[in-house]
Amino acid sequence: MAEEVPSGPSSREEVPLSPISDRHTMVALVLGQSNAANHGESRWVSTQRVYNFYQGKLYHAEDPLLGATGDRGSVWTRLGDLLVTDGDYDAVIFVAIAVGSSAVSQWAPGGDLSSHLQATLNDTQKAGLPITHIFWHQGEADAHVTSKTVYMQQFRDMVRAIRENGITAPIMVSIATVCGGNMTVDTTIQQAQKELVDPQNGIFAGPNTDDLGEAFRFDRCHFSTKGLDEAARLWHHALRKASLSEGHEAQAHPAIMP
Repeated sequence: MAEEVPSGPSSREEVPLSPISDRHTMVALVLGQSNAANHGESRWVSTQRVYNFYQGKLYHAEDPLLGATGDRGSVWTRLGDLLVTDGDYDAVIFVAIAVGSSAVSQWAPGGDLSSHLQATLNDTQKAGLPITHIFWHQGEADAHVTSKTVYMQQFRDMVRAIRENGITAPIMVSIATVCGGNMTVDTTIQQAQKELVDPQNGIFAGPNTDDLGEAFRFDRCHFSTKGLDEAARLWHHALRKASLSEGHEAQAHPAIMP
């Protein structure tokens, strides 16, 4: 069963949206499960122009990111700092709705998280915030349980629902199957994630986080501080390799970029 999303922004100070949202801003929708959802070992407060969109409002990005489950650290705050520091973007906004322990079926139409995804897309559209990237980090819940065919079909059903909302942003799919036990990878789900990559239809390869072994995880599943830093670096590298960073030939994909 997927986890519940924690309570709201408490004392965090709202940031005006209008000066930030421009063509040099990444707006990344983050989907998936715990390693995308504030379950890392240590928290990070972004030092750059990195923000967190939540229920129609914008906040400076700090862990735990609002909108996702978990109350610890995140890959995304760290990734945002890398992207701004290295000149890929002037600013980065994360729309984080990843849910710990969630399976791909829950995000597909008919799943219990599909309405949450649709509501989030509606919120961004009402705010005039165009999503430029979608990051998918999920697979651990389906490892050793779900067939390749079913995993791929449910993912594609989710993508179809996103596209029907007019979202044309590129989607990056990470390799992620390792969590707990003896940390055995599921080559079946790995292969599904690899075969989903289809640049012609706006789906690109994210990082292989299964390569981050026990030395990068504090509980044999979730990323340690070292693992969070390395995962952020791997995401940054994957964006550049796919030419989806503004400073690195993003114009090569005009059909899927804003």
